[in-house]
Amino acid sequence: MQTYNFCVMSKILKIVLMLIFCACSSEHSKMAVDIERIPVEVHKVTSDASLFIEKIEIVPLETTDSSLISGYKKTIYDKNMDIYAIYGKKQVVQTFSGKGEFIGSSRKMKGEGPQEYHMAVDIKFNPYLKGIDLLSPYGMIYTYSPTFELIAKRTIKTEFYFDALMALSADDYVFTVPSIWTDQEVTFANLKTQQVEVANYSGTISSDNTMDRECFYKNDDNLYFVPRGVNYNFYQIDEKKKELIPIIYLDFGDSEIKEKGLPGVAVGKRTGTEKTKTDSERNKLSKEIRQRAQFIRESAFVVPLVKFFNDDYVYIYFAKGKTGFGGNYIYNRKKKKGFLLNEGKPFIMQPCFGIVDNVLMSIADPYYVSRLVDTRLMSPEEISKMERLNEDDNPVILKYYLRK
Repeated sequence: MQTYNFCVMSKILKIVLMLIFCACSSEHSKMAVDIERIPVEVHKVTSDASLFIEKIEIVPLETTDSSLISGYKKTIYDKNMDIYAIYGKKQVVQTFSGKGEFIGSSRKMKGEGPQEYHMAVDIKFNPYLKGIDLLSPYGMIYTYSPTFELIAKRTIKTEFYFDALMALSADDYVFTVPSIWTDQEVTFANLKTQQVEVANYSGTISSDNTMDRECFYKNDDNLYFVPRGVNYNFYQIDEKKKELIPIIYLDFGDSEIKEKGLPGVAVGKRTGTEKTKTDSERNKLSKEIRQRAQFIRESAFVVPLVKFFNDDYVYIYFAKGKTGFGGNYIYNRKKKKGFLLNEGKPFIMQPCFGIVDNVLMSIADPYYVSRLVDTRLMSPEEISKMERLNEDDNPVILKYYLRK
């Protein structure tokens, strides 16, 4: 009887273990293989903006002597803090509330003092320290409050320069390295232990055809990486395994750029650190990367320059050649339907910088705002607000509320 019970229990245990194994294999397979393909339309313009935009609002950024923005290179927004941060061409960061009220400027913290930063190549909101991270290319991270009081100043030792970052926790970060130094890598680092791990990705056709936008994103509890340059893949970040898992592929059809036959190279090579790689190696790689980018720029290719997404939408800004306004493609993932604005039709849309829920955001100088809207989708209050804009005012945030 005992032998019989033992055999029965043994069989049951084997079945349970097989079910667990199959479930784990299925989950792993789903993460690795289940890639969502987004069909991208670049020719057939959507005739009526009201088909995909519910309404348009503008947020003029407050203009004072302290808040004046000298050009803007990068704009980011944090929903939880309800703050815009504008990274200017002089590496000064200005913060504004969701209503456009001026909060602070990093100008007072730019210098050589112990709490000051000398150079910043990227900015990113840090939800763990309730501030804004400013990244020095040499691995120094300055975290300031929205009014630019120093919260933390920390360093990660690195063999390469960094050019983008995102906090994964209070001490864990992920970084990108300029394309000349490595072949499609992101770096995971712990600031306390100084432990560094590298994860690779693939698919880059040109690293220099891009615009200065975010490449790391957090949607709810999920973390994502969207490579800069011509790369049609979006990746999910597995912060435990330190891996990048492809989850979305942008299908441009006949307009997709194929690498075969292109001059130059897409990215660099990991042939040494920035200190050991010879000048001749660097110069050769840099020249070949620029050669490819220039060839793509001067050809009739459709080049995706800005790409981002959330659970409901995918957004792409693309250009073709050197002329024209470029195209904006918005894809509703739930309805599986796309909409195209191109060459000023149905109206001009600047390259956008982010999306929160169903709100697509862009930034523009005040004199240009009237060309970037469809007044049929604006309330009388919003139109009046637009008409009161002065040419010398600070830039304006445009909010396009997409139909769900």
